Amino acid sequence: MNSALPSQDPGNASKIPRVSIGMPVYNGAAFVREALRSLLSQTETDFELIVSDNGSSDGSTEILLAAAASDPRVRYFRHEKSLRAYDNFHYVLAQARGEYFMWAACDDNWDPDFIEKLAKALQSQPEAIMAFGDVNTVTPTDKVGAVVPFDFQTAGLETMARLRKLAPLQCYYFYGLWRTDAIKRAPYSYCAWWPDLPLMLAASMLGPFIHVPGVRFYYYEVPKSNLRRVKEQDYVDRFNLLLGVGGLIAAVYRACAAVGGPLMGVFAAALVVWKQIRTVPGYLRRRLVGRR
Repeated sequence: MNSALPSQDPGNASKIPRVSIGMPVYNGAAFVREALRSLLSQTETDFELIVSDNGSSDGSTEILLAAAASDPRVRYFRHEKSLRAYDNFHYVLAQARGEYFMWAACDDNWDPDFIEKLAKALQSQPEAIMAFGDVNTVTPTDKVGAVVPFDFQTAGLETMARLRKLAPLQCYYFYGLWRTDAIKRAPYSYCAWWPDLPLMLAASMLGPFIHVPGVRFYYYEVPKSNLRRVKEQDYVDRFNLLLGVGGLIAAVYRACAAVGGPLMGVFAAALVVWKQIRTVPGYLRRRLVGRR
């Protein structure tokens, strides 16, 4: 991973904030103003917003620099040579200084009390390592969206039961509020296909996840093909799905074995294999329909 130098002097550099928010950005000018507004107006005000500009060229840089100049909580970094999206997410985590940490995509939004309520939940349940609210998905054609059923809570479950519950799920809870020391212990294990899943399964082995109902995370969802998704993550022109699935299984094994040992790594990898097998009929149907 290449390094980035801060393009401005972060205010209150010696003060350790309660919460660190990490926002990776690449050409997000169409959305990032609203995301910044949503974060900078949170009722929890004791935070730093770590912005990592991944070589943007669409005007995002000017928006981010203006935000950093107007609010000392914003720490701006820029990479002249673009990182893979997954590496940029890890970059902002590495800069985090707060007790709690939250990833923030530049096209999402949050209820004003999102961070405050999640932090209170973690404070009241010291065994939990992550808290997350309700998921409200919005799309380019539906700006209001709706809450989607999403049962990710693992409180009270043993490690293997946590893995069984989470392996089939989409990783919305990636964007929850984490105890910083816990999420920093989750192993880095890169893969191009579903790159957040190995990290999230390994993290689930470190402690329970809790649900805080009534506070919403607004997830911006754009329908994408497999190839387009990987192109936008890794800036590549080609993607082999079979190799991608193999890379995912290997990454899950590495991450979970690093936390729980080889047997837990095999168990987690087997869950992902089963998940992929279950998707084959639907994948084949889509392929056949696309050829008609």
